[in-house]
Amino acid sequence: MKIAVFADVHSNFLALEAVLKDIRQRGINRIYCAGDLVGYGPRPNEVIKLLQKENIPTVMGNYDDAVGSMRLVCGCDYKDEKAVQLGEKSITWTKKHTSEENKAWLKKLPQRIEFTAAGLRFLIVHGSPGKLNRYLYEHTPDEYLNKLLAENRCDVLVCGHTHLPYHKTLSKGDVINVGSAGKPKHGDPSAVYAVINIENEDVTVEFIKVSYNFEQTAREIEEFGLPAEFAEIVRTGVS
Repeated sequence: MKIAVFADVHSNFLALEAVLKDIRQRGINRIYCAGDLVGYGPRPNEVIKLLQKENIPTVMGNYDDAVGSMRLVCGCDYKDEKAVQLGEKSITWTKKHTSEENKAWLKKLPQRIEFTAAGLRFLIVHGSPGKLNRYLYEHTPDEYLNKLLAENRCDVLVCGHTHLPYHKTLSKGDVINVGSAGKPKHGDPSAVYAVINIENEDVTVEFIKVSYNFEQTAREIEEFGLPAEFAEIVRTGVS
């Protein structure tokens, strides 16, 4: 059984196209999205329409919630005042340039997807099971991650939000962060997603890096009036 999960597309349509093309070539059994379709990037409507066209099950991210419900902030953990200002520009622009139809669709996304595959119970969320914008980092204490697995009665917990991929095998199960398909923080501009392999209830994860025309996305960010800092993140994979 092979399950592909991507997250944090952030209105990067070209990256999403490339990820889906790569997934189709790998004999994947199921595809899921762990949220944050919009924000920061130049093409929120195109990203949403492609997810709808492909009928990919998707959970709500904190940015999806903020845009869909027209909130003032996205709930991100900004490191300084400049980041706060950039975040405000991002959410203001995205709300203005996302259609009312697509906002309504974002607002209805579920906050969790649960299913059983190859005998294992999966839970897909954006941030954490209890909160859309809570970060589960690789250095998050194992004790806390084990508690989440036990409380939510899942064998595999899949998330995004941090934009940093990892896989941890713990006493209560596996925690997988699938990284970011559209706004990477892993140090290069490639889009990243996860392929989860299950064999005899053993879980292995391959993080796939996908090349795409990131320079075109970066130019669109600049041309559409979004902050140049967002274009630099797309070009470098550093935030």
